[in-house]
Amino acid sequence: MKFIVASTMAAVASASMITPEIMDAFKSFQIKFNKTYSDDAEWGKRMGIFAQNIEKTSMQNTHHLLLGGEAVFGITKFMDLTPEEFKSTYLTYRPRNATTIERVEVTANGALADEVDWRTKGAVTDVKDQGQCGSCWAFSATEAIESYAFLAGQKLQELSPQQINSCDKTDGGCNGGNTESAFDYVVQAGGITTEDEYPYTSGTGRTGFCKKSTPAVTITGYKSVSTGEDNLKTALNNGPVSVCLAADAFQTYSSGVLKSCPGQVDHCVQAVGYSSSGNYWLVRNSWATEWGEEGYIRVEMGSNLCHIADDVTYPTF
Repeated sequence: MKFIVASTMAAVASASMITPEIMDAFKSFQIKFNKTYSDDAEWGKRMGIFAQNIEKTSMQNTHHLLLGGEAVFGITKFMDLTPEEFKSTYLTYRPRNATTIERVEVTANGALADEVDWRTKGAVTDVKDQGQCGSCWAFSATEAIESYAFLAGQKLQELSPQQINSCDKTDGGCNGGNTESAFDYVVQAGGITTEDEYPYTSGTGRTGFCKKSTPAVTITGYKSVSTGEDNLKTALNNGPVSVCLAADAFQTYSSGVLKSCPGQVDHCVQAVGYSSSGNYWLVRNSWATEWGEEGYIRVEMGSNLCHIADDVTYPTF
């Protein structure tokens, strides 16, 4: 691990950006997230990017305060990546042809709840980590199947995103995909196996080869929910759902309710609840518990922020 003052840093960021405080913060960042670099030039380049991202978080926090929100941006494990690098590795949602998607209106059993958190009802597994692979779509689909299998009367168990990532040839593995195709694959494959039988190995960025496995859970298909936050809220009264949204702002998100979210849909996650009093959606990501609020993010309700209600799906049993 390099802790030297590299002269190459000046070529990446202005000298005024590389303060002693930034250098100390970068060293702490390297230790916390176990970051190593190939040589001095790469080290200097990454510290320059880190400094630029620190400046970006300062502007984001100021903007959030002007919106009446709290400071929610800080140092994450992605701080040594440019926005372009971050997007190409982690934000790899590939939309399915919209003309092939039939959206349905969802109804709830009874009045809509003011607060929903499916974690408290035992319907959500632990936060996972997709690593340096654009497999968010496979994780999102897998997590929805886990939750809905539980709601269908089966035991809650961790299923295999690796099976979908490696075996679904309609999508692109670590190069991206969508939840609709993932659900279709699980139907065609006769089900999805457990994480124990088919553990995740794509964290280094390799899709991996498909192998035979024994299905642990089967599904009959999936439903795409009609767009709009009212429909998302209704769907969440029935269970956690797969959601694909815009996640540019997620690179530096640390905590609090997100109130500004630029960009287009590019990432898939799992919505597990909401709070009417807190005015937010509760979303589980697949970037490990060291990101966000122990792996979760809260997104403000009311304006379809992050396009959160544009691509909502859930499996059928």
